[in-house]
Amino acid sequence: MKIRLLLAALLVGLCLSSCSRKDRGKQPEREDSSRGATTRPSAPQKPAGPPRSIDLDLGDGVTMKLVLIPAGKFMMGGKSSPAEVARKFHRYGGQEAYYTAEHPQREVTISKPFYMGIWEVTRPQWDAVMGPGPWKGKKCDNSDAGNVANHVSWTDASKFCEKLSQKTGKTVALPTEAQWEYACRAKRKEAYSFGDDESKLGLYAWFAENALGVNEPYPHRAGLKTPNFWGLYDMHGNAAEWCRDWYDEKFYASAGAKSIDPENTTAGTHRVLRGGAWGQYPDSCRSAYRSGNTPAARKCSYGFRVMVAIDTGGSPTTRRGGVPEK
Repeated sequence: MKIRLLLAALLVGLCLSSCSRKDRGKQPEREDSSRGATTRPSAPQKPAGPPRSIDLDLGDGVTMKLVLIPAGKFMMGGKSSPAEVARKFHRYGGQEAYYTAEHPQREVTISKPFYMGIWEVTRPQWDAVMGPGPWKGKKCDNSDAGNVANHVSWTDASKFCEKLSQKTGKTVALPTEAQWEYACRAKRKEAYSFGDDESKLGLYAWFAENALGVNEPYPHRAGLKTPNFWGLYDMHGNAAEWCRDWYDEKFYASAGAKSIDPENTTAGTHRVLRGGAWGQYPDSCRSAYRSGNTPAARKCSYGFRVMVAIDTGGSPTTRRGGVPEK
């Protein structure tokens, strides 16, 4: 009998100890005075970041998809010296002067995220915003050509951005040269967004070897090649793309080349063109390659893509106009 009583007392003690530990582990509750009920304190919510992509409604059933490009740092400009590039590609008679504009290489910070069009503006997108395009009746306007809006000048592209800003209420603009190269590289330091091996260029771009060289001298349909890490197509070739900056081949070495969000706003005679095109060779399709032309110049190989600025709250900005606020 004594043994049974001792066992019973021991079991009661264990139960009390267990219940006490459970009570200590419970979250404190607060009473909801309005309803007389008790509620647990909610965990703090993380602020929602901007969506990974957005779609702009251009009307007439036409849309434009843009993907998020995060803020960050990168090495802007050519990794290899002008002499090394000239020797490797055997272009322009080995003259390194054609590659000095991409030097000196320097670290640049893109301080704010932004959205970038997944491919160059297409003809249906242009028509929905601007009406008939400037390629109408031109040599490169044929039934075999793709859907990229080409034969577009810098002035044409800027007007498109202004009208699309008014139409959507978003701040649509051409990317700065720094934003363009940052988006093109997509975290890579090599010559291309896929590495240094130019033999793979045909997987990512339309250029002289797989377009001009096979008697297809025009831009091809957007999005047929492999995109880069951030989901951008045709950054290394199809149509050369206008950027917002004025072109100065010595800008990288100038005092105006800031390390944070650089943009050449000093007026000159040319605007920046980036990316390869259907008639260019691998040296001109590298992420760092720079060129330019007058704002009114129109060529079959010229096109553009747009960016949308993001405000401090993580939403596309709603300031109207073609150029984002600083």
